[in-house]
Amino acid sequence: CKINTYDIVPLEKNINIITERLFENPKFSKDIEFEQVLIGELNKFNDKYFPIPEFKYKVKQKLIDENKYGREKENMFLPVYKDLLIKYKIELLKQNPKTFIDKWYFKNITNEINFIFEEIKKVKNSNNKNISALILSRTMRSCRATTHSDLATLAEPVSKIYYCSKHGKICKPVFSIMKWWKTYSKDTIKRIKEFEKLKTGTYQYCLSGDARTIDIISALSKKQKSFADILNRQKISGIFSSPPYVGLIDYHEQHAYAYDLFGFKRKDELEIGPLFKGQGKESQKSYIEDISDVLNNCKKYLKENYNVFLVANDKYNLYHEIAKKAGMRIENTFKRPVLNRTEKDKGAYSEIIFHLKEK
Repeated sequence: CKINTYDIVPLEKNINIITERLFENPKFSKDIEFEQVLIGELNKFNDKYFPIPEFKYKVKQKLIDENKYGREKENMFLPVYKDLLIKYKIELLKQNPKTFIDKWYFKNITNEINFIFEEIKKVKNSNNKNISALILSRTMRSCRATTHSDLATLAEPVSKIYYCSKHGKICKPVFSIMKWWKTYSKDTIKRIKEFEKLKTGTYQYCLSGDARTIDIISALSKKQKSFADILNRQKISGIFSSPPYVGLIDYHEQHAYAYDLFGFKRKDELEIGPLFKGQGKESQKSYIEDISDVLNNCKKYLKENYNVFLVANDKYNLYHEIAKKAGMRIENTFKRPVLNRTEKDKGAYSEIIFHLKEK
């Protein structure tokens, strides 16, 4: 989306109008108020029982059994939470969910999402409409009924307050998208404005396809013939990419909310190295074939003396074989520590940036 051009003033105006309509809609007022009241009660409770930095210090010094203490305080606050649910008549998760959205979003969240999506459809400028939909998609990702530590890889839906080891306090699932819609709206517009200042006079185009087989020139010719001609004549200097890691993430499931809401066609079977295939020997072998197929396909469009940089968590040492099968050599490697993760409770690790060149 960054490569598009946006009419910022109308975009901000449209987003503000949608936000106001959501906030002022009486259908959602009790949900928004419920969340605000719950946050207030949790803040008072957490200030008392999980003071910063004393609590984390005591946990670190093993003066407190974190899990036991967390469960005790979770149970202590639970009656307050249940009383608020009854008072505001909050509906939680569906009993027999048929879709991803049914399973992972409270009913009021789903209603708010659908309301905003219908408002976005009214936006006339196509680029502004698309970026607004992207903001909604980012919002949805943060509003699933899960714990903070399971945001990256969903486990089971959560419909009550819980002790959160990531934040060291009692946390809650999300009951209204208002906060995150406003947060991501502001953040996205900020990013667009910043990128506008950094943009050069170059031209970019985004193609969607299977990187193992896509004919870039042919596909681009159907979209932007003159650009395809330049590409065919001048070739590509290099690639910088972060491919999927073997057996780590099911990317379709990661973004299943978007497939559900926007009606995108799923192609799970075409994923490279998905979690559902595991990390066994057969999966590793398949991964090597797939990534090397991508590189061999890309080589058709690369200049001589090209540079390819791939970011990988190569704990199974697969990239030497991948480079060999792609007719490339590993020119250099750079270690990159991964410090800021969504799941803060999981251990940090290092990635390697492989610099590949023609063999």
